[in-house]
Amino acid sequence: MRRYSQFAVVLGSGLLEDGSPTPVTELRARAAASLSKEKHLKLILSGSRSPSDTSDHGKTEAGVMAEIAASEGVERKRLLIEDRSFDTFGNAIFTVDRYLKRRKGGTLYVVTSPFHMERAVFIFKHVLGEGWTVIAHPCEEWSNETRQSGAPEAMVRARAFFEGIETGDLRACKKKLLSRIPAYKRKRKAA
Repeated sequence: MRRYSQFAVVLGSGLLEDGSPTPVTELRARAAASLSKEKHLKLILSGSRSPSDTSDHGKTEAGVMAEIAASEGVERKRLLIEDRSFDTFGNAIFTVDRYLKRRKGGTLYVVTSPFHMERAVFIFKHVLGEGWTVIAHPCEEWSNETRQSGAPEAMVRARAFFEGIETGDLRACKKKLLSRIPAYKRKRKAA
């Protein structure tokens, strides 16, 4: 049985009202599937739904991305689902909490859009701590992406989130996330 010491995580970017992926979610999932096959990595698909999503399709970003990865030839046994998060902090904290916290270190590829990469890598490095190498693997940029202009302010918020938290302190990260974003507490109670 092969032991995986390297992982890739792909971060969702929303679903449409019918439960299909947004173009950005699809680009990210396809890039992650390609990387996973090339390097024979376990792939962690990360993302739930926005707390404001009231559609009744019942799908999550992680589940939809898993279907895309499987359709691209990634074996289902190599697909891990993290379907609690709905932002980048949650992606990192719940991915580490569920799949990586018992490992002493390794390599994690982060697959997301180029405009989002600096912040995503920063957050994952801070949550994982020492012993982990975090590698950026950007997907193709979607031509109609409109969120690039907010990236600098989002990076400022990411740095502020980790003030007073030691790198690798998952417990402190999780506590701060649950205290700062009440929707995560509500989601936990509903689960």
